[in-house]
Amino acid sequence: ALQELAHLVNKQNLYIQYINLNAEHLEEHLINAKLDKLAVFLDLNCNKSDELLHLANMQQLYNDHYHWLIYDRYLNATQLRERFADASLQLNTELTYVKPNLNQSSFMLYDLYNKAKHLGAKLNITIDQQIECNDQQCQVKRYLSELHKTTRLQQRKLLTGLTLKLSAVINALPMDAPEHDIKEFLGSIDNIHLDTYGRFGYQTRQELMTMLDCNFSYIFRDRWTSSELTGGLIADLLNGTVDVAGSAFLYTSGRAKYFKPLTWYCSFRSVCMFRNPHSAGAELRATEFLQPFSWTVWFMFAAVLLLSGCLLWLTFRLERKKLSSSGDMKASLLTSCLISFGAACIQGAWLLPRSTGGRMVFYALMLTCFLMYNYYTSVVVSTLLGTPPKSNIKSIQQLADSNLEVSVEPTPYTKIYVETSDMPDVRSLYLNKIVNSKRDPKRMWLPTEKGVILVRNVPGFVYIAEAATAYVFVRKHYLPHEICELNEILLREETSAQTLVLKTSSFAELFKLNELRLLETGVHFKHYRYWVRTKLHCYQSNVVAAVGMDSAGPLFLLLFCAYMGCLLVLGLELLWHRRKQAH
Repeated sequence: ALQELAHLVNKQNLYIQYINLNAEHLEEHLINAKLDKLAVFLDLNCNKSDELLHLANMQQLYNDHYHWLIYDRYLNATQLRERFADASLQLNTELTYVKPNLNQSSFMLYDLYNKAKHLGAKLNITIDQQIECNDQQCQVKRYLSELHKTTRLQQRKLLTGLTLKLSAVINALPMDAPEHDIKEFLGSIDNIHLDTYGRFGYQTRQELMTMLDCNFSYIFRDRWTSSELTGGLIADLLNGTVDVAGSAFLYTSGRAKYFKPLTWYCSFRSVCMFRNPHSAGAELRATEFLQPFSWTVWFMFAAVLLLSGCLLWLTFRLERKKLSSSGDMKASLLTSCLISFGAACIQGAWLLPRSTGGRMVFYALMLTCFLMYNYYTSVVVSTLLGTPPKSNIKSIQQLADSNLEVSVEPTPYTKIYVETSDMPDVRSLYLNKIVNSKRDPKRMWLPTEKGVILVRNVPGFVYIAEAATAYVFVRKHYLPHEICELNEILLREETSAQTLVLKTSSFAELFKLNELRLLETGVHFKHYRYWVRTKLHCYQSNVVAAVGMDSAGPLFLLLFCAYMGCLLVLGLELLWHRRKQAH
């Protein structure tokens, strides 16, 4: 039989290689050879077939990387079941048992698998088809079941009667709380800031449980991970304690060795938020009144006014000599310049030229000042009443080097990242603002609601939190225009969390197809949009803005200085007048 098989395989131009199944790192050798699947033919009548089956069982070779074709001439159905009852067959096992009929011209094919032997599932043997063979080819004589109509995975998509193991995160309740209370909390939909990702994961896993027609037994942890591969949910997955985790993880290079991602689960965004210090303080600013024009334009405009004043003075002198002898047309150079400055301020003039040329000069001056004044006032008004300027702090390193006070949300995933990250800027932030800070330790780790309120009330106070939890309280406590004043710096680049399973998991493909189905039908996104808030809306245009003393203060200061200057000049004039009278 083996000789005939080898002859048939060679005739079909298939590649054959005899390998040692007891070799170390067999799976790695196959991957390096870029073999997606390896076919294994075994004749149970061989002397060492039992030894080979035991070896395959110990090496966990009954998976989707191998297609087993097992041939036997003597076993009946009862003996076959007894022989493979304790084998480590899996949900994704591809094992076809071939038994010849009495005439040796046709064969019966059986499909063997076990949905989850480690969970107490029983061996499943399903008759598939009858085939007839000759020296040239084999063909199907008849189908004895409906296995040929669908793929193996579709035939095994339901895990009816099985109880899978799942680990979930809980922080809002003590770990020793009754399981019924923990499940009731995880299944609730109020107070979405409490255990946001844990409850989101628990409720989406309930949808998965319904699709698989199975049950879950739960292990509750107080964290996702302690490091990249240790502690919390990730450790349960890595050591095989559970079949699936109740939450997603970031897919990192360290985890890629042991886990494989199935589907996108959610976005993960940690931010450093603070109110713009300029928007809520009492700092005086005069730059808004100088910004509409550059210094060159200001000097050019002053030169135009001075030139216009000189031209008006010459015009008044000419009209006084040529057109009239009355004294009402007397105007000094200082008076002419004052009229020019009054035109720039759109204050008009009490003295006008009578000649056509002089009035044309005055018209040109008024038109120029009108255009300059309208542009200037529109820019100043839009600046003072528009969106407040954002902070110059744009990076984590700038924040670490600043004098701003920083506090952190004490949720496990944020706290662990801040404390253990090897990114230079995050490490610098942790050392400068947390480790070497002389502030009260209780103020460094603040609850989410308290931290968000402090950001609103204390300009320049920085709070580091996960956006999904912090935005809930921002919407609750902030006015629309206060949202517009928020500055945000990403603690880390926004990343996508993935559903991870072990590379050796037999449920990987089944979980993937069901989660893709949840994504396609919108069920997953319904939960995601409710639990994970990733965007704030700014409605600055709906707020009546008021100019405060920080912006209007320079004007009053300028007016006060002008009055002081006028009083000084008046005093000097009085002294000069008295001295002149004395002589």
